[in-house]
Amino acid sequence: MEKIIEQFLEMVKLGGASRDERAVADYMTEKLKELGCSVYEDDAGERAGGNTGNLIARLPGTLPGCVALSAHMDRVSNGYNIKPSFTDDGWIVSDGTTILGADNVSGLASILDGLRRLKNSGAAHSEVEVVLSICEEDGILGARLLDPSLMKADMCFVFDSTGPLGQIDVKRPYKAMIDMEVVGKRAHGGSPEKGVNAIKAACNMLAGIREGRLDEESTSNLGVFHGGPKEPGTVCGSVKIRCEARSVDRQKLMDYLKYFEEYCREHIKGSGARLEFSYEIQHGNCCYTEDDEIVKLAMGELRAMGIEPTLGLTMEGCDGNVYNSNGVPCISFGMGNANAHSLDEKVKADELIRSGELAERLILAYSRRQEGKK
Repeated sequence: MEKIIEQFLEMVKLGGASRDERAVADYMTEKLKELGCSVYEDDAGERAGGNTGNLIARLPGTLPGCVALSAHMDRVSNGYNIKPSFTDDGWIVSDGTTILGADNVSGLASILDGLRRLKNSGAAHSEVEVVLSICEEDGILGARLLDPSLMKADMCFVFDSTGPLGQIDVKRPYKAMIDMEVVGKRAHGGSPEKGVNAIKAACNMLAGIREGRLDEESTSNLGVFHGGPKEPGTVCGSVKIRCEARSVDRQKLMDYLKYFEEYCREHIKGSGARLEFSYEIQHGNCCYTEDDEIVKLAMGELRAMGIEPTLGLTMEGCDGNVYNSNGVPCISFGMGNANAHSLDEKVKADELIRSGELAERLILAYSRRQEGKK
């Protein structure tokens, strides 16, 4: 069995979740140190209320420059007691009662394999920085808590995407979180005229709002609606609502946020309830073309592997959105993963193996580029 597959299977069986990355982090720390890396763990876990911080590993190089490889150590819920197996057509799957955890164990295994190949080759290379985050599945929290000064790299390759090997995500959106509270007035259910029902006011307020798919590069989602007392005999006095909006284009996002607030304030009128509204731009975007140096480098290495690259837009965010906003150009790669976050999650074993090859190639291609600049 290929080493990358062996380590993938070991890591998915470790289990984990956002704020419980300890077992995976300890595994990665051990393996990275065996490959010659120094490893530093920050205090993001303490600040996030978890048991693990972000890991920043460094492999010294003899050539100029520093390139980063990135992945995240957490996974969505139902990521414990995973029992992986192989299908006859070459996929790795779970037993159907849990996720597989390929998001993002595929990325972790690819990075280890790339470094292992690099070490075995003996090739000269630039410094390699490995950035492994916590709580990516919880609003990219770990990357947002990472001190930007800890990243020295001037280019970052993110091994975190759903899709075939050869897919390069060059566009990812800005993301805003919208928090609202509709404040009514509690009263006894037998005297409803003495109260103001916040549930009714909130539902009427949102009934006609424009949401969902807004255009090719913009979306909105009414995600969380919570309120009401435990007793159905009480008029609900408060409802809290959490929504998100995304767009590759910042102006489109800001225009939508303005529309959203104005619509809600207009349609709460006459209900007797009060609206409290706020939003936060959670992370920036990534937006590159085939003319950008980082994309050219990646496309060249995929073609050298006999794989024709495809450049795409994904409306999902990743750690690269944060690093890119901090001034480090980032693109992300498919590794043969499919059906992320579901019980049908799977990864194509042969594409995962070649993702390790891609990781090594990207390091060496960057290093040659830096050497040529001397």
